Amino acid sequence: MDVSIQAVVLNVADLEKSINFYRGVFDLPVVSQREGLAALLVNEHNRRQVILLREVSSGALHSGRGTIGPRLLAFEASSSEELGLIEERLKQRRAFLRHEQGETYKAILGVDPDRIEISVATSVTDATISTDDWQNTELGAVFAID
Repeated sequence: MDVSIQAVVLNVADLEKSINFYRGVFDLPVVSQREGLAALLVNEHNRRQVILLREVSSGALHSGRGTIGPRLLAFEASSSEELGLIEERLKQRRAFLRHEQGETYKAILGVDPDRIEISVATSVTDATISTDDWQNTELGAVFAID
């Protein structure tokens, strides 16, 4: 079977604020937008991958770890330099949380405007993170930290 993630839907309180965050931090272009909904292109190499931002009333949902819904949105950076640029952009927005590092990867953690956690990781060799890296429980722990 050959599948990939096509889209992630994030419910957000302020659509424009969220669009500005994802465009500003990750350079994701808006490929479609209408009232209350926007699609941002993540990857277009083999299959299209998008983040759908859906605006909901601010009192309708609670964000964070203790609720059903996204706990973390994770990206892979292509190099240490790209990871550093994303870190600086998160810091400029006061959205940076911390660094994580293992034997095979390094990562940063931040939050989007709705406090959804964002992780960006890269291999310490600047190669693509491999299946072996995922089999290493250290990498999986980045996404499970309380």
